Order: sequence, then C-alpha cells, then structure tokens
Amino acid sequence: MSERRTRPWQWGGGILLEQHKDPILSQELVQFIQEDQVRVIPELRPWDDISEIGPEEIIQVARLARIVDERDGVPLFRKLRRCMGRQPSVLVDALDEEPYISSQLGPMIHLQKECAGGLLLACKAVEASDSAILVYQGITDLDVKIPRSVGGVPVQRVWGKYPSELLSAQSLVEENGHITLYIGTCALIHLYRAVYGARIQTTAFLTVAGNCISRPCNMEVALDTTATEILDFCGLEEQPTRVVVGGSITGESVADTDIVPVKAVTRAILAFREDERDKKFQCIGCDRCVEACPMGLNPMLLYKSIAMSLHDRVQALDYKMCVGCMCCSYVCPAKLDIAGRIAWYRKKQKEVRRT
Repeated sequence: MSERRTRPWQWGGGILLEQHKDPILSQELVQFIQEDQVRVIPELRPWDDISEIGPEEIIQVARLARIVDERDGVPLFRKLRRCMGRQPSVLVDALDEEPYISSQLGPMIHLQKECAGGLLLACKAVEASDSAILVYQGITDLDVKIPRSVGGVPVQRVWGKYPSELLSAQSLVEENGHITLYIGTCALIHLYRAVYGARIQTTAFLTVAGNCISRPCNMEVALDTTATEILDFCGLEEQPTRVVVGGSITGESVADTDIVPVKAVTRAILAFREDERDKKFQCIGCDRCVEACPMGLNPMLLYKSIAMSLHDRVQALDYKMCVGCMCCSYVCPAKLDIAGRIAWYRKKQKEVRRT
C-alpha cells in the first residue's frame, strides 16, 4: 500500500498529547456481560468456512446483526454495500489518539483472531485491493508490544498531531480514482462473531479510566449499561468532580451517570477529581489556542466575540469551520472552555435558523 493512502493526517496546527495508555492496554479485556445479554440471529446459521459465504451474504449478516461502526456511528452493512465491487483499500482504525483511550487498539491486540477474521470478511464483501491496520505512532508509554501484523495484515504506525483522527473521519475517501474505506476495529470483531456465531451486536468496547478509578481497564460491556453501573463495577477511589463520556478531549461531561447508557459509539467513561480553583483565571492573550487550532481559526477572538454578542465578528471569524477537536481548551493555561463556548454558539445559531 502506498504511503500516500495511509497518511491523510498531514495538517497544520494540532498538538502532541500525552497518551497514558498503560497499565490499561497491557491488561486483558474485562467482560461485563450477562448471559441473557448475548443474543443470536434466529433465522441465521453460523458459517464454518469463509469460502462458503459470498459478498452479498456478508453484507446481509452485518445488517441482521445490527453492527454499527464505532468510529462514525454508521451501520456497517451500509458502508460495505456502498463499496461493493469497487475494490477499495480497507484501512482499520485502531488509532485511539486521545489520552487514556485504547478501546480500539486494545481489542485489536487482545482479540487478534476476531479482528483479522472480520477484516478478511469485510475485504471479501467489497473485493478489496489491499488492507492495513492503522496505529498511532505517538504512543510510547507501553509495556505491551504492538504487533507488526495481525493475521497476516500489516500494522502501520501513522504519525501526526492530534486531531489527526478527527480530521480524517470520513468513512470513504476517493482520490485519483482510488477508494479507501475506513472501518473501526470493534465493528470487524462484531462482524466475525456475526458470521461465525450468528451473534447480534449487543455489546461495545470502551475504556474506563481517570484518577478516581480503582481498577482502570478496557471493557466489553452490554449496550445500554449505565455509566453508574460501570463506575460501580470498576470502583471509585474518591468521588469525581467530572465524569466524561466519549473521548477524553472530545467527550461530554455528564452530571447524572444514572441516565447515561453505553451506545455502540461510546469510546470511554472517564472519572476525574479536579481542583475547581484552577478554573477561575482570565485569558492572558498567549495565543496558544491560535497556534494549536488545526483549522487556522482564532479561538481567542471567537471566545471573546461570542461573550460580547458581536455576531458579525463571529461570522467573519469563520466559526462554522470549528471541528470541535478541543485543542484550544486543552492548551489554554487559563483553562477556559473555549471550545465549549464555540460549540454552544453553533448550537444556538442552528436553533435560531430552525425558528
């Protein structure tokens, strides 16, 4: 596979993040599933041999198993059907570039047979020209060794500053007549289970971490399990001041964990204890947010303009180009919620347009 196809992450701006992947990644996956939560497709018999199943049947199984790709929330059968017969390159997303999170990389390492088997099925469904598994090169704090290949499929280390994965989030990329299809690791594992075990996707893989968690780990949990149940299972050393569901950078803080269920796209549940006194500073005009923004925006001016209701200036500053990567908030020494304010403004403007 050419270098051009595996490096769509060359953007300006962005930041290098500490990863904090271990000791979580070195541990085995934890199962938090009851027997009655594992369901099968009644009308489907499991296959024993990949040679017995054709492309259309693979796509049909993905539909019946209700498999959702965790990287973008798109049903897997739709992605495969769109590429059927077009001979794309299939790239497996195991990047997990946000800190703490390894909910794609972990299953790839610990469930290699299922990951490679699911990839083989996906490649057969779309008559893929080649395939590779993508891993973020910036992960250095590991005790576990990342393999060079999985089931004969090469593992390629991809470089780039955060938010490289977010900026390349398209499922299907067409360039110079060649098509590249991106699929999440966990979706492939569910595809393998659906074909060879007739299993419906009733679980999701996620990372549970943070300075309040007693037993941080990667888990496979049943869909619709609440964040409270997961935190109770892993244990809390102290009461968190903030619980984040989703990415450690792009996720959402939640106030009531009893009403937050796990979905197929839930990548992590993180619990932190923070000093609220650190959030009382004002902007010092350091321009770090400007340097970090991968879209070339001026987050500082946007933050201040929104606060002053200067709508014309906000429009002129191209606020719609914000991709919500949270780089500006992450690097802000005053710990201002710059990205949150921009996201709030975008939401309010959409509501105004609807009315």
